[in-house]
Amino acid sequence: MVCTGRTHQCINTDQNIPEPEKALSVSKVECSLTIRGKGKLTLGLYRHLAPVTVTALLDEFPLASRAMITPGAMLTLLTKIKIGVEKQRLEFSKGDVAFLAANGSICIFLANVKSQRPLNPVGKVEEGLEVLQKAVSGDVVEISGPAAQAAGV
Repeated sequence: MVCTGRTHQCINTDQNIPEPEKALSVSKVECSLTIRGKGKLTLGLYRHLAPVTVTALLDEFPLASRAMITPGAMLTLLTKIKIGVEKQRLEFSKGDVAFLAANGSICIFLANVKSQRPLNPVGKVEEGLEVLQKAVSGDVVEISGPAAQAAGV
């Protein structure tokens, strides 16, 4: 930091300033989802939507599961997470990510949907939504958290 004159005009000379679009957020956590043989996408999990659920998911990552596809509606991944309901909703938009507490599954919506069961909203697909359209039931899906992304895993 360099300051000049009485007007206290300061110029920050630090080269490690995060760019505005890459600035860290208290709520948002970026995770990587890979569908083996099909491609990668980026998920944004938001703690303010369901803090307990998002924390439980992050503790479980990295996670691998086989995809179950509900045609035209959603991709579902079973997990071992046991957690209660939190800020549940019935209506979801294309690209939304939610957690179904009844069976411990992560659901990624492929279209605008009104669910029959309430789900905990946890985030959104940030990049690569088109990769989900290539997925079929039985594909292996891997989700890694922010620590694995930073390490290049």
